Amino acid sequence: MTSQSISLLEYLCNFTGTCAYVIFLFLLLRRFLTPRSNKKWFTLLSFLILPSLSQPYIYPEEMTGTVGVLLLFIIYLLIMFKGTLLERLSVCIVIYPILISLNFLTENIGYQIWDMNQDMSLTAQTVLHTLTIYLRIPAWYLIWRLSRKWIPHVRELTVRMWLVIDIISLASAVGLITFIYYSPMDRAYTSYPACIACFLTSMGALYLTSYVAKTIKSNMEMQNLKYQQSYYEELEENQKTVRKIRHDMKNHLSVIYSFIQNRDFHGAEKYFRELSGELTVNNRIFCKNSIVNAVLNSKYNTALENKVDCFFNISIDGLLGIDDISLCSLFSNTLDNAIEACEKIQDTSKRQISLKARYDKGYFSYEISNSKRNPITVKKNRYVTEKTDKTLHGFGVQNVRDMVEKYAGDMDISYTDDRFTITILIGNL
Repeated sequence: MTSQSISLLEYLCNFTGTCAYVIFLFLLLRRFLTPRSNKKWFTLLSFLILPSLSQPYIYPEEMTGTVGVLLLFIIYLLIMFKGTLLERLSVCIVIYPILISLNFLTENIGYQIWDMNQDMSLTAQTVLHTLTIYLRIPAWYLIWRLSRKWIPHVRELTVRMWLVIDIISLASAVGLITFIYYSPMDRAYTSYPACIACFLTSMGALYLTSYVAKTIKSNMEMQNLKYQQSYYEELEENQKTVRKIRHDMKNHLSVIYSFIQNRDFHGAEKYFRELSGELTVNNRIFCKNSIVNAVLNSKYNTALENKVDCFFNISIDGLLGIDDISLCSLFSNTLDNAIEACEKIQDTSKRQISLKARYDKGYFSYEISNSKRNPITVKKNRYVTEKTDKTLHGFGVQNVRDMVEKYAGDMDISYTDDRFTITILIGNL
């Protein structure tokens, strides 16, 4: 085989190996983030950029190139994908250590084999180099397969969760780079355990965080189901009451008629009021979303029990860009805090809550305002609860803030001596 044929074969093998790597990497990134465009030319542009990310080695003489690849990866994610800045940087921090560890392992294994057989033919060297590239394909395929189960739950991560996974992944990457950089070239194989540990750390952190996110989501779904159950139980009781009244309606009308015949209008009015009271139902229709409506009914009834005057104006029909769990978390957390604040006001006539939510032309606006008596305590940009057990409380506002950041919205908190208001605006839904 001529040298030209060998070069052509090496080029084709490198090209096909790189294409397979790029495909799996692009599919992996799309599971984390949403591309800014789904047009074919936009996808093609990604396939032109990603091959340059396939060679981040960390030998001392290539350290400048390694840093350059990292910067290119960050710029690529910032320009080509949607999401918050933290999400896109976090994806880079999670995936880049995997790139480093896999590339170093495969490349150095090939180098060690060549170093022990330096007299091998040019064809053998080409085959060896091709194998080092092709070894990465099953690894990336495995990562992509695992990501099908894990990454959908990663989208539920809060800012604090992302920071945790970033610290874990970044610490392992820095440790790996430092270990390889100061290892002698002829003993680079001693870094293999560190590479494997770095790879497993990034994958393990991803799995652990997605597991936590899935658990939190399951707990919130369970809470929403409880709201729904309570709502439908009250609805069933109301229907029973209506059926009972309807069954006895003839008797009721006879009693009222007898009052009127005897010209006892006061007695007729009293009896009619009592009958009207029995017909009053506790369930109200605030919106067409049955889950959110169940939460609002539960909180509204709680507020009435505590003699809190409530005004709800909800118009969120057609809102699909925010999932039900996030919506219920928003309504329940803010209403819980508002009711709790009103309960501390001695004069029940001053207990007031105003809630307005609206969705229109891709924008979701939310404002809740409640009267209050106690002063607001803020420490390190966090609102401190006045409850005795602070470990179990005080996260309501933070949970709402996390939800707003998840959808790249804006949140404003303002308060006076007797009023507390939260305003939220989320666009591009």
